[in-house]
Amino acid sequence: MIPINAPTKERLRSYYRNSDAPVDEEAKAHAVAMAAEEAARHAAESHASSAQLEATPFWRFVIEQLRFIRPLAWVAQAALLAGMLLMVSAYGRSESALLVVMIAAVLSVAIAVPSVLKSFEDNVAELEASCCHDSAQVLVSRLVLFGLADVLWMSIAVCLVPAIAGGDSFRVFLYAATPFFAFCAICFHLTRITHGRGVKACAAAAICTIGAIWASDAIIPHWYADASLAVWLLALVVALSLSALEAKRLVSQVAQDSTPRMAHLTLF
Repeated sequence: MIPINAPTKERLRSYYRNSDAPVDEEAKAHAVAMAAEEAARHAAESHASSAQLEATPFWRFVIEQLRFIRPLAWVAQAALLAGMLLMVSAYGRSESALLVVMIAAVLSVAIAVPSVLKSFEDNVAELEASCCHDSAQVLVSRLVLFGLADVLWMSIAVCLVPAIAGGDSFRVFLYAATPFFAFCAICFHLTRITHGRGVKACAAAAICTIGAIWASDAIIPHWYADASLAVWLLALVVALSLSALEAKRLVSQVAQDSTPRMAHLTLF
């Protein structure tokens, strides 16, 4: 580096000061005003957008989740209902028709599992931490959607199965609702303990559950039909209680998981 003495530095400063173009104060003020106006506009839009997100009711968020559920899930649910009614019609007034209802109830849960657990199993906590609605709210919204779909599914079964195969509508409801809520409890529990492998675990559980229903009927024929109404009601209450408990635990776990994950991302 070549040293420059003080007189040379001063001559250089004087040269560059004299060579600079004069500043247009009016243009400068106009540019500053335009920049301030643009910054204020962006700030107002950002505030309005944040306020709108905060004011979005949960029911609207639930409806918006319909866009992110693959149509194949709804087609599969409709196909399951149609297949169940066809098989019930084929069995006629045989008690095997009630086994079909029980198995269809388990399958309706298994079909919904991939869509319900998609956000949770994709490990998107770092993305959803910056969003208005987190993973727990996404999980609850999808549970609500598929829950409403299953209410419709079960209502159609309760209305049509007795007309096709005979029997009491309330007993058909018990045959559908009891395995439905029992398998929901199993899926919620497996999802909590398998850490990202819930879909595979629930699929395996569905196969085992269906096999157990068929095997139990083969070992003890007509056990489900011979069981008293009080036994079925007790089983339904237990299944519903376990399902609610496991759902609450799962949502709590999903809500808490984002904190340690974000801490891990910050550290590494």
